[in-house]
Amino acid sequence: MELFAPQLYFPLSLFLTMLFILFQSNKIYSISNRSLIVKDNNNFLFVIFAILFTIVVGLRPVSGAFGDTVNYAHYYWNQANDLLLLKETLDEEWVFTYLMHWFAARDYDIMWFFLFVEILYVVPISLACRRLSANNYTILLLFCFSAFSFFTYGVNGIRNGMACSLVIMALTFIQGNIRNKIICGVLCFLALNIHRSTALPIIAMLYTYYLSKPRHMFFFWIASIGISLVMGSAVENFFASLGFDDRMKDYIQGQDDILEMEQFSKTGFRWDFLLYSFMPIWLGWYLVFKRKIYNSTYLLLLGTYIYSNAFWVMVIRAAFSNRFAYLSWFLYPIVLAYPLIKFEIWPKQGQKTAMILLAHLGFTFVMWLFGK
Repeated sequence: MELFAPQLYFPLSLFLTMLFILFQSNKIYSISNRSLIVKDNNNFLFVIFAILFTIVVGLRPVSGAFGDTVNYAHYYWNQANDLLLLKETLDEEWVFTYLMHWFAARDYDIMWFFLFVEILYVVPISLACRRLSANNYTILLLFCFSAFSFFTYGVNGIRNGMACSLVIMALTFIQGNIRNKIICGVLCFLALNIHRSTALPIIAMLYTYYLSKPRHMFFFWIASIGISLVMGSAVENFFASLGFDDRMKDYIQGQDDILEMEQFSKTGFRWDFLLYSFMPIWLGWYLVFKRKIYNSTYLLLLGTYIYSNAFWVMVIRAAFSNRFAYLSWFLYPIVLAYPLIKFEIWPKQGQKTAMILLAHLGFTFVMWLFGK
């Protein structure tokens, strides 16, 4: 269902998100620290927009403007009724494979399959934001929707995006009672069987929750930079040989499609993306070591992000390391925004939160205008 040209989907969603961000930023700009934490700053209209976004993007046309959408459409039309062939094509990640097969075997139009996938991408993020902050969940959602990787993994790397959304949801359950931990385990199991690469953030989550101390996170991330600079190629080859994700070797050796290469055209040590990744880490360092804020939920989010991002840093020269970067960047907006709405950090915190949100959106605009 083509409402408008495929090339317009992303800029229109970005501009509409910008309008909500401008409205929300104006709303929180002058409020005090305590009211930012306690007062209900949710925007019901943005929730309606999120629902419409899910429907419109889910029902998008099959077009090369949406990257892997075309590839998944090819699988759906030509292979989804042959379950054995589909399993071989999709590396036997059975949750996604059987989901595609279920829709295709009933002769449903592919747009309904993509809509269902989009729902499983957006809804877990939305529910996780609600669980993390009932009073300010639309601020968290605005950070998510304005992240420069958000739209891409809703239409291009859809398996990765859907699986990582389930990991975000799992993070909000792991600290609870036995029932919640079981829910966390189920969500992680589903994520792994949608896209095995989520083993990385799941392991990072478990290590952070059960073993890690705050200082270990930061030391490990700094060490990953040195390892990458000194032994980058050796580390890339080592990770390529591990085999927890069969696609890893192809990505590292540059064996992927031309479109993907155009989307991540610069290779080598990406100091620009390293700086981008560093922003929530710097904020975490400031809060933990300077302000002495030890919040278990925040430390869990921060540690999962840092350990996952350190892995990307060690393979940063790989031609398609953006695939690995997303295994930490999917948490970026939440790790950045969560402390801003939960803790008293600075005077006039409402102003600073609004400015950070606008800067976060501005980075996405720059990436869209000038490319990666």
